[in-house]
Amino acid sequence: MKDERKVDCKKIERMIPRYLENKLSVYEMQAMLDHMRECKNCKEELTIQYMVSEGLNKAEIENDYNLLQSLENKINDSYKQIKSHDFLYFGFVFCIIAIVCLVIGSVVTIIL
Repeated sequence: MKDERKVDCKKIERMIPRYLENKLSVYEMQAMLDHMRECKNCKEELTIQYMVSEGLNKAEIENDYNLLQSLENKINDSYKQIKSHDFLYFGFVFCIIAIVCLVIGSVVTIIL
């Protein structure tokens, strides 16, 4: 079981740079964030990579910049993006079902 977790962690660690560059799909982002809820090591790795990449950029611009808060904001924004995606997806599915029902209802009316 431990070996399976390490493979997952390695996969997640490879996803972190793409996450920081906003290049993950919604599904990849969801998988990564779900994993990090349970895995402190991967969350720590994200924190380290974020501090290195963002810290160097922000340190030159702002003297009073809270990197940990910035990372939490990014994670919260990611969850909002996932929820928005899910809402749009289920709304689309609902519309398709409604159209199919209307078409079936029209066909039944014509037949009767």
